[in-house]
Amino acid sequence: MSKNNLKKSNLDKNKDNSNSILFIVESPTKSKTILSILKSFNYKANVVATLGHIKDLPVNNLGVKIEENFKPIFLFLPYKKKIIQNILGKIKEGIKVILATDPDREGEAIAFHVYNEIKNYIKSKNIKNIQIKRAFINEITYNGIKKGLENLGDINLSMVISQFARRISDRLIGYKISPVLWGTFRLKGLSAGRVQTATLKLIVDKEKEIINFKPRKYYIFKVVVEIENKKIEFDLVNSKKELIRVFEDEKEKLSLIKNELNKIISKELEFDISIESKEIKPLPPLKTSTLQQEAAKLGFSASKTMFIAQKLFEGIKIKEKHIGLITYHRTDSIRVSKEGMELAKKILGDIKIHRFSDKSMFDAHEAIRITYDIDLNLLRNYLSPDEFKIYLLIYNRFLAAFDYEAKYYYQMIKSKDLFNLGNSKVNLFYEAGKIYFEGFLRFLPNYIKNFSIFGKDYINLKEGKYYFKIIDFKVINKKENYPSRYTVSSIIKRMEETGIGRPSTYASTINTLLKRNYIQIKKNIIYPTELGIKVCDFLINKYGNLLDVDFTSLLESKLDDIEKADQNRANKFYIQLLEDIYQNLSKNSKT
Repeated sequence: MSKNNLKKSNLDKNKDNSNSILFIVESPTKSKTILSILKSFNYKANVVATLGHIKDLPVNNLGVKIEENFKPIFLFLPYKKKIIQNILGKIKEGIKVILATDPDREGEAIAFHVYNEIKNYIKSKNIKNIQIKRAFINEITYNGIKKGLENLGDINLSMVISQFARRISDRLIGYKISPVLWGTFRLKGLSAGRVQTATLKLIVDKEKEIINFKPRKYYIFKVVVEIENKKIEFDLVNSKKELIRVFEDEKEKLSLIKNELNKIISKELEFDISIESKEIKPLPPLKTSTLQQEAAKLGFSASKTMFIAQKLFEGIKIKEKHIGLITYHRTDSIRVSKEGMELAKKILGDIKIHRFSDKSMFDAHEAIRITYDIDLNLLRNYLSPDEFKIYLLIYNRFLAAFDYEAKYYYQMIKSKDLFNLGNSKVNLFYEAGKIYFEGFLRFLPNYIKNFSIFGKDYINLKEGKYYFKIIDFKVINKKENYPSRYTVSSIIKRMEETGIGRPSTYASTINTLLKRNYIQIKKNIIYPTELGIKVCDFLINKYGNLLDVDFTSLLESKLDDIEKADQNRANKFYIQLLEDIYQNLSKNSKT
């Protein structure tokens, strides 16, 4: 563990000990970790958790004043008044209030509501000399808290407006469309939503593609060649190294190829062996979507993955100390901070900085990474098996990203052209690979399974021309594969590619579809139910301009525009966005 944990903070060495900090966070688990760290600082600290949002739109009515530029009506959630009263009871003259809710849109909205309650209370009680500041904490570690306290700021109102726009757009669509569903299907509990319906459409479209798919039968050819007392199967390929396929109805073509292959049986043909040194670049560290995708391959649902990641972020008790083990887990970025790079260097000794390209780099946070150099055998004693698996995914991808490329010999063996097939030359082709420098693969050994060349025999011959004997050939019956249904991993990847939702919503979207009985998940494969198909068809037919993939992706882009804009422009974007949705809803309700 870092020696920094033993150091005293230089934040306020000369501060009067009577001064106090009121730290406001979302999770009580997190508060234990933060309080443990704050003991190292020269503050009298009190940490209070809001347990998530304190306010939301009302349950029983729209909660939006359409005529007043879509002004939301936020009410206290059940039991949250007591939490706010507890916070307000700790407000005293001279106190410094730190709003340290999660560093995302939802966290910003929570901070905004808490801030307003405190301001109103201060005004009503005429309490003086109160500071209220926002802290952005990306990792719950000594350095993470210290950095947050040294860079205090104000609430990002554009981010708050963006969150309100998302919440109200969802409310308008759900509130107006869901009752239509109930009436049409005579079934309560059905729902529609811009993200859930667009995701459902992806799943339903895939099912229809499978139903309508008519697989064709075809043949491929394997030629057995004797090399160094081994029988090696070569592919029959065209001049572009593409596998030659002959479909069932192409009888003349099949006969021609068989005749030509029969001619070379027992003959020695000239082959050319070429060997090239190549590299495999490391994978980037994980972000929310890729964490969920990788965890799904291990059998974790998206919601379980996020639950475990939340726990690792908030902190685990290790040797009487609560320690945040990973950075913030809701992120669209693969960027790593300077502190992260220093940690990688401490663990690896020597690191290499790679440039990773990624479309989703709008997020202000860094990638998901570990926060301390803790012995894995020690850590295993404090984590459940599932928690350790998720931690290990993050650990391995983080360190792999700063390791060196894997290096391998790529071997290609190719015969001289055998005969013509249409406008293309036909020859025999074989390729194999042999790793000679492991590099980042020491952390991700299973990654080479994505490369078929490493599952083949590497022929121990030097580059050059050789003569090898043809032993036999095989005509192999094949059938075109049906399109694959989405898995939990692949639907999350597809949601990210199409711009549906954001990292924090992937898990909840899949859960909603399950709860509504729109989909079923069997052995990690997603199937739409009959109800899901009917609901999807109805909604897209009637409200396609609001619920299809393109609109949902566009809306997410507009929410990002609101967040990035200054406050005046953010307000204008907010009104325009909600006006467009409302007008579309009004038009569709008349049809």
